Amino acid sequence: MSMNYEKTARELISRVTDTAKTKKKLSGFCIGNTAKIENNDLYFTPLREIHNMSIAGVIVYSEKQAIDIAREADGKVDYILVDAEKKIPECMSRLGTPANVERAVRETVKKSSLWVYKGNDLAVEALDGLLAYLTKDSLQGIGGKKIAIIGAGNLGCKLAIKLVERGAHIFITRRDAAKIKIIAKAINHIKPAYTIAKVIGMTDNLAACKGADILIGMTAGIPVITAEMIRSLAPGAIVVDGGKGTLYPEAIGAAYKSGIEVYRLDVSAAFEGLISHLFACENLVRKRMGRRVFRGEPIVSGGLMGRKGDIVVDNVHAPSMAYGIADGKGDFIRSLSQKHLARMKSIKVQEK
Repeated sequence: MSMNYEKTARELISRVTDTAKTKKKLSGFCIGNTAKIENNDLYFTPLREIHNMSIAGVIVYSEKQAIDIAREADGKVDYILVDAEKKIPECMSRLGTPANVERAVRETVKKSSLWVYKGNDLAVEALDGLLAYLTKDSLQGIGGKKIAIIGAGNLGCKLAIKLVERGAHIFITRRDAAKIKIIAKAINHIKPAYTIAKVIGMTDNLAACKGADILIGMTAGIPVITAEMIRSLAPGAIVVDGGKGTLYPEAIGAAYKSGIEVYRLDVSAAFEGLISHLFACENLVRKRMGRRVFRGEPIVSGGLMGRKGDIVVDNVHAPSMAYGIADGKGDFIRSLSQKHLARMKSIKVQEK
């Protein structure tokens, strides 16, 4: 693959643009990177259909690969998405520092619109959403459940914060006792003050799993979940391979024998949500955000800080609704006078 990846990229990009044209959609291409490096061979992700976009992508292992593929996609697809996280080691960088795929792509793309996202956050959103759905029929949902997260790296820690905020009791593991103690203490400090649930850091994976309702493997594709750990779980437990390759084959067999379904990280739903979010942000900033004087009244919209007395509207370019009067501190004036109400009404009247 490594010698022919540019040709493969051209073919995949052509498929994306042809499909988008046929279905009257926008076209996109995603350039991601990963810490799970088994070799230097990049891999392509399949073409996806997401509401108003046809999109495919690639996971690269070096800045050069990112640049080569960005050149192939630039000007051919409407949008190029690039992962902002720095996961590739110095040896794959042009400058001898940790590889910066985002900057490499930014410097390359001249014609297509560029969007930036964070791949690890996408994975965390996907896992959080999956667990919320799988526990939706429980009276407490995720709250009150014991969750074991094996692997306290970037992904594992972000997920721990998400889940402890839902009220789950988190047992997160790492081999380094000093580091896991610091990690657990930090998360417990930053979680909401009235969240009773806590994060407990451990070095013993089996002890963390004992009686757990949910077990999540979060290492970078390294097998850590054993059959013994599976057998120690609570009845009806949920097991998720979040790092893609975190279960030993015997553990998978033990799970099936116990009637436990093993889920694999799938970012499809989160990815679709990401695209919707990026479109919404673009629409907000380009088409609705701003401030101006409208028929003698100062108006503001789209999240800009309103000056005291500004009328906050739905769309500064074509106002049809007034939400309130800005207090100049980032909030609304709560007690409106008749004059305030008359000013707001003038905006509403104009839409007719």
